[in-house]
Amino acid sequence: MKIKALHIYGFGKLENVKVDDFSPAIQVVYGENEAGKSTIMAFIHAVLFGFPAKNQQDLRYLPKKGYKYGGKLIIETKDQRTISIERVAGKSSGHVTVLDDRGNHCSLDDIMGGLDKTMYKGIFSFNIMDLQNLNLIDADQLGGYLFSSGLIGSDQLQKLSNELNKEQEDLFKPNGRKPEINKLLNRLKEEEKSVQLWKTKIEEYEQLQTEAANYDDLLKDYQLKKVEKTNEIKFVEAMLAIQPLVNQAELLRYQIKEFGDIDTIPVDGLARLEKWQNEAVFYLTKLDKLSKDIVERKRDLEELQVDRGLLQKEEAWKDLSSKRSTYEQAKSQLELLSAEKERLDSQIADWKNELDWSGFQDTAITGVNTSLASKAILKELIKKHHELSIQKQRLDDQFQVTKDELELQEERVASLEKELLPEDEVTRLKKAVTEQGKDGLEKEMHVTEQLLSQINRQLKGQENIIHSKKKKKRISVTASLLFGITAAITLVLFNQYLLALLLFLLVGVLTFISTKQGEPDLLWKELNKEKEEHQSKLEKLMERFYATGVFEKMEANQQALAKEEQVKHLLQKERLLLSQNERAYQKIILQFEEWEKDKFLFEENWKKWAHTTKLVHIAHSFMEEAFEKVIILKGAIVDRKALTERMKHYEQVVKEFDQHVSEMVEDLKWVDKYAPALEIISQVGKELNEQHNKRLRSINLQETISELEEEKATFTVHIKDAQKQIELLFEQAGVSDEDAFRLKNHQHSEKKELDRECSLVVSQLKQLENAYDITLEESKPMDSWITSKDKLESELRALNDHQQQLLEKRTAVYETIRNLEEGGTYSEAVQQLELSKSALQLHARKWAVYATAKHLLTQTMDYYRTVKLPKVLEQATEHFAFLTDGNYIGIHDTQHERKIIVEHKDGSIFEPKELSQATIEQLYISIRFALAQVWSEEQTFPFIMDDSFVNFDQKRADLAIALMNRLARNGNQFIFFTCHQQTKEKISKEVSNSVFSFTDIPAVGMYSTYD
Repeated sequence: MKIKALHIYGFGKLENVKVDDFSPAIQVVYGENEAGKSTIMAFIHAVLFGFPAKNQQDLRYLPKKGYKYGGKLIIETKDQRTISIERVAGKSSGHVTVLDDRGNHCSLDDIMGGLDKTMYKGIFSFNIMDLQNLNLIDADQLGGYLFSSGLIGSDQLQKLSNELNKEQEDLFKPNGRKPEINKLLNRLKEEEKSVQLWKTKIEEYEQLQTEAANYDDLLKDYQLKKVEKTNEIKFVEAMLAIQPLVNQAELLRYQIKEFGDIDTIPVDGLARLEKWQNEAVFYLTKLDKLSKDIVERKRDLEELQVDRGLLQKEEAWKDLSSKRSTYEQAKSQLELLSAEKERLDSQIADWKNELDWSGFQDTAITGVNTSLASKAILKELIKKHHELSIQKQRLDDQFQVTKDELELQEERVASLEKELLPEDEVTRLKKAVTEQGKDGLEKEMHVTEQLLSQINRQLKGQENIIHSKKKKKRISVTASLLFGITAAITLVLFNQYLLALLLFLLVGVLTFISTKQGEPDLLWKELNKEKEEHQSKLEKLMERFYATGVFEKMEANQQALAKEEQVKHLLQKERLLLSQNERAYQKIILQFEEWEKDKFLFEENWKKWAHTTKLVHIAHSFMEEAFEKVIILKGAIVDRKALTERMKHYEQVVKEFDQHVSEMVEDLKWVDKYAPALEIISQVGKELNEQHNKRLRSINLQETISELEEEKATFTVHIKDAQKQIELLFEQAGVSDEDAFRLKNHQHSEKKELDRECSLVVSQLKQLENAYDITLEESKPMDSWITSKDKLESELRALNDHQQQLLEKRTAVYETIRNLEEGGTYSEAVQQLELSKSALQLHARKWAVYATAKHLLTQTMDYYRTVKLPKVLEQATEHFAFLTDGNYIGIHDTQHERKIIVEHKDGSIFEPKELSQATIEQLYISIRFALAQVWSEEQTFPFIMDDSFVNFDQKRADLAIALMNRLARNGNQFIFFTCHQQTKEKISKEVSNSVFSFTDIPAVGMYSTYD
């Protein structure tokens, strides 16, 4: 599988990002820190394997500005199919759609070959954090970590194995004390001793239990008697609360009986009486006011007078009013058109004066040719005139510059010719340099310097060899010393003191001899001696060379000859430039002749066009402006003619309106017939409105008088009805006047209040009976109930005293039982013993589960070790040898431990913890590449790497990039994320590799471009 393109809809801060044409070899994604490189890596993982859930630690990268969450990958499968994988927000891992290039749905699991996210990241995807974590791993565990990485790409198997070991040891250790199973075994022994102790105390315990049960029965009897007395006291207390209400209810019933029969008063009688009385007074007041209003309305009706003759002219006035706006518009337009005509007359006169056409008639002016063709000819002529002017200016400038350069170049050539030495002087200098004996000494000095340089290189190589030998001797001496000390200690432990002393002395002698043999060898001494001899010889030659004075003379002669050669070279160059300047000068002269021809042809065409437009007298620079004014002048003349026709139309409209107004007001004496027409219309309109208002007021007054007469009759009827209702109320109450009615109504209200009070008291009695759960059977005086309560409380106190004495005896018995139990009972001890046995079985089963899991894990690791690991180590060895430039030639699996070792080209074996950090990272990268290659035999996936070479020096980084290019040529795709310009440039040197750079992030969305 290879990634061809991606489109991010919204993922973290990246929004609407498209990256097309991924390289099938190495695709570099370059950007500064915080640009979004890690976001793109997380996006690829999310589309292939799903969005992280909310409860997971991985970042979810939700969009920041509301864009659609998700995006799309375009991939190419091993069988050359193009697949689109789109994942957007949906269920927990997102909604995914997988389509081939024909639109058919595909299975993502089939494409990924069953590979999950953890396995993919462990094999094909790793970043700078994976390499930095190598620093955090304990040196003794580093080999195991790399071994696990060679199996599945991560240390998960190693971690799982360590966790299973820890869980087993937390549960059980032979001879341990802290593990849970060990604790439970010790506890079982103690609990069995406790059960045996309880069996000896069981007889005394049973006798005390019988005595305690008797005391419990007596206490129950006293408790029942106390409950009985308490209930009796509660009953007496309830009767003490109820008795006052019983007495109050009897008093209220007596007072109600004293009123007798007064129920003949009507319901709400007093309110109804006052209502009818108020209604009668209200209608009497209204009746008086209506009579006064009717008299006033009749007087106003007599004062109104309506002009019927003016109302008959209303239709004519409406017709003229409807035409008023037309009349006003016509007058307004006449004023505007008159002003516009005056303005046009003035402008036409001004434009004629500007064009010097004062004697031309309008017909002659409108006949001038101002067509688009004529205007186009003018533009071409003006353009040509402008080009000729620019060309003339340019030729003048070039002529002056070329002339100045030519003169300056002639001066330079003349100056250099003067600096040349005579031929005989040059010959003399060359002969003097040849004769001077500098060459012999200089050659001998040069040979000596070369010999010194060669000796220095030999000394440096010899020093490296001596240093290497010393290092090996130190290692062997240290190992021998340690071995000797260890052996001596062992012999001492076995009481072999003499042999231990002899061995110790032997090791000391050998160590002393080895250290003495580290002196420099004979070759190194001879080279140093030879170096000193050549150094002395070189110093003597240099003294001879500088002491004779030949050096200074020869230097002076050589400088003079060198200056002569330099002057000749410059003179040759300046003469070449002089010939170029002369050719440029002649070229400018020819261009001036061509310009004169073009100028003459332009003047002929200009005169011909100016005659046709009657503008011969206008200069070139003002011709375009004059032609535009001719076009404007022709338009103004046409506009003035149309303006005159419109003015005639509006004058006719005004005249007809004025005539109709005069005819309408001919017989109206009160109208000023010499006033303006609009003012007359307004006067007639005002008078018509006034007459209409008078007629409407007259009609309204007549209708109002009729309504008032009807309302007056209605009020009279209401007054009579109110008086009848009052008399009916007196008859129902059995009284003859208002005072008697009010007295009887008051007595009726008092009786109703007593009835209400009595009902309330009876209700309270019912509630108390329900609350105390009793029924009232007899009524006694309050003193009798109080006496009963005192007697019952005295009996209850006596019962409490007897009960307290029994409780003290019972407590003493139970205290004795508690002392026997010693914090527990026999059954509890037995129960605790069984619980401990059950807990032991539970932990034993748990230990068995961990042991089984560890056995299965061991079998799995053994399978990978025998099937996958040899292939991985074979490939990794090849990569590691390449990355280390042949310094390490092998990566091996240890036979008895789950860790790896490496072999140096000199045959030395090293554990990973003995290597430098950069070499460890090279080893890790080699194993990861090899693991991915072995897995790729079934399914190929792109490598995703994030700045994995930052800790490498330049040579290591170049080798790592070369290895990537070699794997890419074999069909592997790499997506490499980096923020380093140098790394990007090195990878991009390969033609098949591509680079993608982030631009600055804009306000909404982000578009990126390829370098």
